[in-house]
Amino acid sequence: MKKFIPVLLLPFFLIACAKPTGFDYLGITSLKVLSFGLKESTVAVNVKYYNPNKFPVTMKNAAVDVYVNNNYFGKTVLDSTIKISGRDTFYLPVVLTVDMKNTGLGILQTLGKEEVFIKMDGKARIGRGGFFVNYPIKYEGMQKLNF
Repeated sequence: MKKFIPVLLLPFFLIACAKPTGFDYLGITSLKVLSFGLKESTVAVNVKYYNPNKFPVTMKNAAVDVYVNNNYFGKTVLDSTIKISGRDTFYLPVVLTVDMKNTGLGILQTLGKEEVFIKMDGKARIGRGGFFVNYPIKYEGMQKLNF
């Protein structure tokens, strides 16, 4: 009888270890310029996402390149661990370091526009119960910017 208990519990373990799906991007809020310099500037935003998984997940080690109007804007790295509830929206605080030598002209071009084309490309580690997988972060679309 004891030999059959692991076999009977196998379906529960398979369900518990289901691979989580990626997050749905919902937009950017609270754009703030933290520091402005000639060589480097720092921008902070809250990125709104939705977790479509039924279960809570943990996200860690995210790295994303950000492009504005097809010009490289900067890179953000998340090195902390964030616990995310299942089937819920959440905000990710992002601090973006912008190299002004390469993107200064692109920033000046976007200041007069209400909407800009945003492209994000990167990856994050998402998982639960100690099992993590790399998920690509990809988004392209028009975004309203409220300064």
